[in-house]
Amino acid sequence: MVKESSYYPLLIKLVKYPRLPSYLVILMIAIIMLLVLILAAYLDGIFTRLLEWSLWRNFLDAPVLIIYILIMYPFIWRLWRRSLQALRLLLPIDEGISNQSEIEVPIPNRRWEWVAILIGVVFWLSLWQPWGWNDRWEPGAIWLPAYEVVTQTTLFGLISLLIYSSFTGNWYLNRLIRQHVKPDIFNTGMLTPVASSSLGFSIACIGGISLSLAFQTQEDLLMWKNIIVWVILVCFAVLIFFLSMWSTHCTITKVKSHELNLVQKYLNTASHELKERAEDSSLTGKDELSSTITAWLNYERRIKEVPEWPYNASIIRRLVASTVVPAIVYLLKISSGLGLPF
Repeated sequence: MVKESSYYPLLIKLVKYPRLPSYLVILMIAIIMLLVLILAAYLDGIFTRLLEWSLWRNFLDAPVLIIYILIMYPFIWRLWRRSLQALRLLLPIDEGISNQSEIEVPIPNRRWEWVAILIGVVFWLSLWQPWGWNDRWEPGAIWLPAYEVVTQTTLFGLISLLIYSSFTGNWYLNRLIRQHVKPDIFNTGMLTPVASSSLGFSIACIGGISLSLAFQTQEDLLMWKNIIVWVILVCFAVLIFFLSMWSTHCTITKVKSHELNLVQKYLNTASHELKERAEDSSLTGKDELSSTITAWLNYERRIKEVPEWPYNASIIRRLVASTVVPAIVYLLKISSGLGLPF
């Protein structure tokens, strides 16, 4: 029997490894990173500058985002598990037992998780090239540059792991939906947890973008290339919301098409029979046929009214509201550039 811990993603397993409450482990990590920053500033001889916001802004953005990911990732994972449980309820009865093993929480591939982290680290090192940042750090500084490199590479490693986990999780759900799930056409709300899981990941991404904006300088905020990147990232988070539900959308559309074809078949049969009786001047069963046609027309109307995406108005409102947050943070940062320490 596989241990339950084997089903945990790497990040959650690392947090659970000390056998302490997760919130306590995250708090300890935050305190350690803060103390190491203070120690690095002391060793580099700029301990007296700790009250300057510019120093905090340069070296605290990565630690804050790391803690943010550590806090948000378990929530995203639980939403994903909830969507998986919702899909289990939609398995046909004859498949509910035979395919039970295929619907269980998959065991993460540890090797590929570490590869994803390495890709994030290499990406940051190759793109930002910290060995050429002589003008960014204080002359003679050693420990603060090392602190920034370690925290930034850790951050991008976690971001890469988060992206990998999201794509593999969505791929697994989409495969299950395509191969096994047969939803009730009039109860597509059973698939709403899938939309909630997608919403959780999108909001987490947008929240990270908003948080990163708080550590940008006025110069960075006004650079067009940075603005374009942030807009693209927000659009990407929204796009992920819809892409992760594409298989669900296709499944609902397929079921609707099947039901509509069935309705057309029965409507054509009943209509031809009604026409033949009218031509033969036979009134026998005419009222029953008319009622049957009316019933099938009402059934057809109900099918056409079924939404083809498994989200509701509340989910869309939260998605739209979340996309406004980065814009608000950006405008507040710009407007506060005349004196506030941002």
